[in-house]
Amino acid sequence: MIEVKLIGTAGWDAAMLALHLPFGKPPKSVDGGINMADEKLLNSLVKAGDDHAKVTRGIVAYLDINAPRYWWAEMDTYRIGRETLASESTMHIQGHGLSEDELVAMKSNLTEGTMQRRIVMFSYQTLRRIYHQRKHHRLPEWRGFCNWLKSLPYSWLITNV
Repeated sequence: MIEVKLIGTAGWDAAMLALHLPFGKPPKSVDGGINMADEKLLNSLVKAGDDHAKVTRGIVAYLDINAPRYWWAEMDTYRIGRETLASESTMHIQGHGLSEDELVAMKSNLTEGTMQRRIVMFSYQTLRRIYHQRKHHRLPEWRGFCNWLKSLPYSWLITNV
């Protein structure tokens, strides 16, 4: 089963500044918080679609995810707004003391269910796309990931329709 931990979020102040730039007004929200007026504006932009809610590209979440390789293969669908900072190396974790041939054989025989841990940065816009495309997926890992997203700060930016 998938394990997800929040390392942190960033970009809130920059996103709030960008939110008001088209209107020539200063941001109302400061220090990582979102006030009611900004929340209302963000909500309307998010509901209007990705092209209107582009400020959510600047809000990022850093996640520590341990998931089976078959889940990571499907996560590769989401290349825009996702950056893998590091992944657990099967060579270093399972391949100590193996010859080159043994190492190649070991890596060739890894099962799709082998767990792999990665540190990944996602934009909130990408997390929104993932949530709405995968929340009812047949694989329980996707449903678990989507349910976990509800625990993020200002998760309504991701889950709101």
